[in-house]
Amino acid sequence: MTSGCIQMEQRDIEELYSMVKVGTTVYIDGGDLGPFDTGVRRIKPGDRGADVYEVQKRMQSQGYYSETLDGIYGEPMKACVAKFRENYNLIESEEIDEDFYKALGIEFLQ
Repeated sequence: MTSGCIQMEQRDIEELYSMVKVGTTVYIDGGDLGPFDTGVRRIKPGDRGADVYEVQKRMQSQGYYSETLDGIYGEPMKACVAKFRENYNLIESEEIDEDFYKALGIEFLQ
């Protein structure tokens, strides 16, 4: 889901090459905090990335998201976000904001 480059050590490239076939979708989570290693962003419809994937995964584990996990905030995700916001008494919005993250169990100490 990147439009840039991924820097890897040669030995890691060789190991990855031996593990996956050309054309396989690969998700990169980041560091110890996974897709949130550099913090969180406000996710809006149309956004893509490992953070969207993680939100989908957590929503799925709570029974809100039954679609394929793809890291894309598309139309199927909008209804799930709306239902989640309603159930957690969050302000109506299509965005994934700090309150949404917190209700989903994604919090960072300041």
